[in-house]
Amino acid sequence: MKKIIFPATSTIHLARQQLLLKELKKHFEVDVWIPKEEKGNMSVNSIFYAIQFNNYLKDKQFDYALIRGDRYELLFITAICLYKGIPILHLEAGDTSGVVDNKVRHAISYLADFHFATNKEAERRLVNMGLPMERIFNFGSLDVEFASKVKPKKLQDKLYIFVAYHNIEGEDEKELDKALSNFKECAIIRMKGNADYGKEYQAETYEPEDYINLLRYASVCVGNSSSLIKEASVLKVGVVLVGDRQYQRLPPRNVVQVPCKAENITKAILYQMQNRYEKDLTYFKENTSKNICQQIVKFSKQE
Repeated sequence: MKKIIFPATSTIHLARQQLLLKELKKHFEVDVWIPKEEKGNMSVNSIFYAIQFNNYLKDKQFDYALIRGDRYELLFITAICLYKGIPILHLEAGDTSGVVDNKVRHAISYLADFHFATNKEAERRLVNMGLPMERIFNFGSLDVEFASKVKPKKLQDKLYIFVAYHNIEGEDEKELDKALSNFKECAIIRMKGNADYGKEYQAETYEPEDYINLLRYASVCVGNSSSLIKEASVLKVGVVLVGDRQYQRLPPRNVVQVPCKAENITKAILYQMQNRYEKDLTYFKENTSKNICQQIVKFSKQE
């Protein structure tokens, strides 16, 4: 049985890939590598995670490496796989978002051997990058598939605004808090943000299924997490996308984009509270996990 290594540097990403991992385990030996957490900035963490990963691969052989998205530390890890001759399967290839993420994602795409896009625009972008068309596939988003499978469960009885915001350089999260203070009739439920830029939006952490249901039943979702573009698109909830972190990502119909300024955020929240949306299919396709797995199985049989 051939072997796949999946570097899971984000516990959130790991949870949302469970459907794919379950499918892959029917055909491959799947090794999920979880690094020892490091406390530092992006450049320091990238180096330490790369060293951990390189040491882990010592005396181990893998037929494929499964790389997900555009996390900064994955660029170094992908390069290690390249130098060790491990073919690279890139999930969420071809997307764009904002800030430094685009460069990291596209660099991983150029290092990767097989590319799985989440939407038609990303698929076209990969073709325009000059990557082999026969190795580019659009089976939809695994994150959206996961969200669509979570059983509905209402966790709050009161009206609330759900906030998923990650601090980035050049933006002041106080502008977001100032806007939220205008909605005293609503509870504010916040998701703890990443600390990639040395600051962390302090809030709570939630189990993946609870996170999806908090999105699902919110009066409006606000922030700059990619989940507000992808997962929320199938949950029929209005989204206010704040600032530059995701400004280039393909927006579904339920998303309104505004700068990180209190006045703009306030107006957008008021607007979204008055709107109702249907399920958006920008990132959704049936059987995403099964289709990706079947394609990987085909690769493995051709070698």
